[in-house]
Amino acid sequence: VNHVQTCLEELEELAAKRRKELEDSRQLWTFFQEMEEAEAWIREKEKILAAKTCGRDLSSVMTLTNKHKTMLGELGNRRALLHQTMKKGEKILAKKSFSSVGIQEKMREVCLRWKKLEEITGLHQQRLEDALNFFQFSAETDDLVAWLQDTYRIVSSDDFGHDDYSSQALLRKHRAVVDEVEKHRATVLSLRKQLALLAPDHRQGVDVQIRVVEVEQLYGEVAEVAVLRTQWLQDALAVYRMFSEVHACEVWVDEKEQWLEKMEVPEELDEVEVVQHRFESLDQEMNSVMGRILDVNQVVQQLVDGGHPSSDEVRSCQDHLNSRY
Repeated sequence: VNHVQTCLEELEELAAKRRKELEDSRQLWTFFQEMEEAEAWIREKEKILAAKTCGRDLSSVMTLTNKHKTMLGELGNRRALLHQTMKKGEKILAKKSFSSVGIQEKMREVCLRWKKLEEITGLHQQRLEDALNFFQFSAETDDLVAWLQDTYRIVSSDDFGHDDYSSQALLRKHRAVVDEVEKHRATVLSLRKQLALLAPDHRQGVDVQIRVVEVEQLYGEVAEVAVLRTQWLQDALAVYRMFSEVHACEVWVDEKEQWLEKMEVPEELDEVEVVQHRFESLDQEMNSVMGRILDVNQVVQQLVDGGHPSSDEVRSCQDHLNSRY
């Protein structure tokens, strides 16, 4: 019985030792298997990153950026798994059950490849960010050019209204456009600063530099024409107001001429006093109208001196009014 008991104990000891050796072996090969899976995953991502471009327009770059963000999430998850596998390798080394050469070599190899993968990922992310900044800059520049072209068509219009009311309405609209043009001045002036912030490969391109110069020139033309249109509208408004004033003065002259032509010399003293009172009122009215006519003459002189295209018509209207008065 004692012999059998001793044999049983030896068998149990051998079984326990065998179980430990098998467990250690399982942990070792599990470790190598996980490391191989990590290497395979790294190789796959290296191939994907090597084949990836940075896009050819804003839409494609944004799509690639979103995909890259997804990959960064996968990278984080894989990093956590690799960290756990490395801990398993360290535990195996601590047990000293197997040769440490193969384990350490594998851990060092995978660590180096992982570090290289993170560097490649970081570089690709930087290229995507550079491309995104460039295409956003290009898109914003294109939008600015389109706005400037539309604005140029508006400010170069030859519609100055057909009367006082329409000219005032056009002038109000034009002043709103001028305000918008002025608001865009800072945006245009900042283009060169934005260009300087782009990656060297993008900012040193001849096309993008020419584009910035074209935008600056176009803005200068828009601003210049906007100023001219402001003056043209003000001149047109002045002309229509002058015509309106001339018309009002001539209506007054017509009324007084008709009254003077129809007036008869009164025979009664009371009637003479009434007529005399009317003449006194006429004299006051004439002084008032004279002031309005002097204002008309001043406006006409300003328009003529300014080279207004309707100078001849304005001068003729002035001469007619002065001759009638």
